[in-house]
Amino acid sequence: MALAPKARPPAPPTLNEVFEAEQQLVGLILAEPAIYGRIAAILRDDDWTERLHRGVFEVAGRFIREGRPISPVSVLPRVSDVAPDGGPALRYLVALVAKAPPPALAEPLARLLSEAAQARTGPDHLDRDLYAWAYEQAQALRRGQFDALDALNLAEEIEDLGGEIYNKLESAFRIILMHLLKWDHQPERRSRSWTISIRVKRVDAELLLERFPSLKHRLPGAMRDAYRRARIEAAGETGLDDDVFPEECPYSFEAIMTRPVPWPPESGES
Repeated sequence: MALAPKARPPAPPTLNEVFEAEQQLVGLILAEPAIYGRIAAILRDDDWTERLHRGVFEVAGRFIREGRPISPVSVLPRVSDVAPDGGPALRYLVALVAKAPPPALAEPLARLLSEAAQARTGPDHLDRDLYAWAYEQAQALRRGQFDALDALNLAEEIEDLGGEIYNKLESAFRIILMHLLKWDHQPERRSRSWTISIRVKRVDAELLLERFPSLKHRLPGAMRDAYRRARIEAAGETGLDDDVFPEECPYSFEAIMTRPVPWPPESGES
């Protein structure tokens, strides 16, 4: 009696299938916020692979708990300002809303993402040697062995690399902004170290923008995110209340990068 062939485990979703599922779910959340609960019952924040998509999911959950309206415009200030294709995030999100699938697809799409996340972060993933894995992936790419690529994890690692570059720019802005706030609100405590910190971080920002010109498209978001942290840190270092400092960033990009902060302060400088 011939043995029945063993059933093969289903292939994990492809990178393109995961990305398209995320797009459809984001469109559904923004078009029909009431659907969020059905999706959140299946997915976690970490199950999303693309930064903007994950941000919309996280912010939508917070807005629902706070009873706030959800739309592309309302969530945008709190998520990435750049779409996966490098274009404006608002235009991208509005397009996803226009193409949102029927609500009946919410659970199937969420389960597809959940399955992909389990394949991406299962025991084999946790136990892997990252150095060896990266070398193997590089070799497969050079040889054109695309079937051997761990596409989901490879895409995530590449995105993380881009995120680290963006974070360096934001960090440089944060330190500059913190010292500018202190310079303006506690002039009697101005010091040479503040001037040096600003100058050094301006050089860091200049070099990043020269080496990675596409970061220029993300300047508004980097300045906004940096200022939120700089405001908190300036309050902590000066001992002043948070509301002493403007809620929105009062400095333009030009001021962040070129405003004079001489040491010793020039006569009449304020």
